[in-house]
Amino acid sequence: MNCTGDEVEEEYGSADLYLDLAVLLYEAGATVQRVGDSVRWLAGQLGDEKIHISVGHEVIELSVHHGDHTETRLYVLRDPIKVNVSVLHQISGILHQIPSYHKNITLIRDSLTAVKTMPPAYPVPVILAGTGIACAAFGWLNHADIPALWVIFLSAVCALSIRFRFGKELNNLYLSTLVTALSGGLCAAVLAPFSQTQTPQVALISSVLFLIPGAMLINGGLDIIRDHTGCGIARLTSVFTQICIISGALLIPLGMMAPAIQIPSQFDIITFIPTMSLAAGIAACGFGILFNTPASVLTGCFVCSAVARFIRETGIYIGADPFFSLFIGMSIATVIAAGIGRYARVPEVLLSVIAGIPMVPGLAMIQGLQGLFTLAHGGTTQPDQILIYALQQMLFAGVAILALVGGIIFPIIIIARKKLRI
Repeated sequence: MNCTGDEVEEEYGSADLYLDLAVLLYEAGATVQRVGDSVRWLAGQLGDEKIHISVGHEVIELSVHHGDHTETRLYVLRDPIKVNVSVLHQISGILHQIPSYHKNITLIRDSLTAVKTMPPAYPVPVILAGTGIACAAFGWLNHADIPALWVIFLSAVCALSIRFRFGKELNNLYLSTLVTALSGGLCAAVLAPFSQTQTPQVALISSVLFLIPGAMLINGGLDIIRDHTGCGIARLTSVFTQICIISGALLIPLGMMAPAIQIPSQFDIITFIPTMSLAAGIAACGFGILFNTPASVLTGCFVCSAVARFIRETGIYIGADPFFSLFIGMSIATVIAAGIGRYARVPEVLLSVIAGIPMVPGLAMIQGLQGLFTLAHGGTTQPDQILIYALQQMLFAGVAILALVGGIIFPIIIIARKKLRI
């Protein structure tokens, strides 16, 4: 086969371009389906109809057929996934403008490089403050008292600062999670006595909420449902491992706290539901900042989370099942997120996850964990009652999380069933 130098460079450049796109999408938190759809759509725009891409949890393999030969590219994923909504937003904009590039691979690659190297949408102090406020708002949702909110804010800022400072040096997702969770928990345990809070355990779990891998959990479920079973199972296994590490790390500071959890009396119902909805919206905005969500989309995050919380609290108030109320609330929020995502060109999955994080049953999780911790000490009175209570709380938290996940996944499957994800 006779080819000029430019032709050879263009053919080989296209394979590299597709791989660069796939890696950027996956490492920014995209689902396997979005990665595949985006790469195949770009290849079709550039005239490459025979392309195959396989996305695994640690490897991306890509092959492009050019006449009588095939180019293969392989990329080993080493860095942990960091959800970056701005990157996905920018890439979606580039793909929708591909015709304007006139099949110039160099220009497209330069645009992708610019996205890869662009600075975060928010400076580090804003990310730290936003995350601290989000965690404090989550503590308020779980009936933390006023002194506990300061403990949560300071502990979350401290833990996230340590993650930023030492995360790359540790070079391991699970070790970084362990160090961050332990740092945040110990900070909360040290600050709680000085603040005279009556809800120290709520402060403890709220301080490390940002470590919960919600995006990986939802993506893993969607990957399995869409027949990307290997990658989905790997993602869910990673989620389970991280949750176990977080729970184990919290046992040490948990032992430094008083065994009882005192919950303040609830507000009058006229102010309670709006207050909880407002707190959920604030928390979602804070987590949106942590996930590098464009500022123009933060309002959507607020609306989705506030609506979900409003429906949940209203359902519980009128006597509906709490799990059903949670499912309906998240389903409606996900439908809203899908509309916002389509308009703003951001994945509706990540908007739904950001809106759903404040709905995590943090109080039940820490009560169950504390019960199991109490049983681990000898001489405990009434061990049967403590065990039953701990298991009840753990079971409640587990079912609530299933309702939360279902409220995100099922609407997305219905809405985006035949939609091209680019």
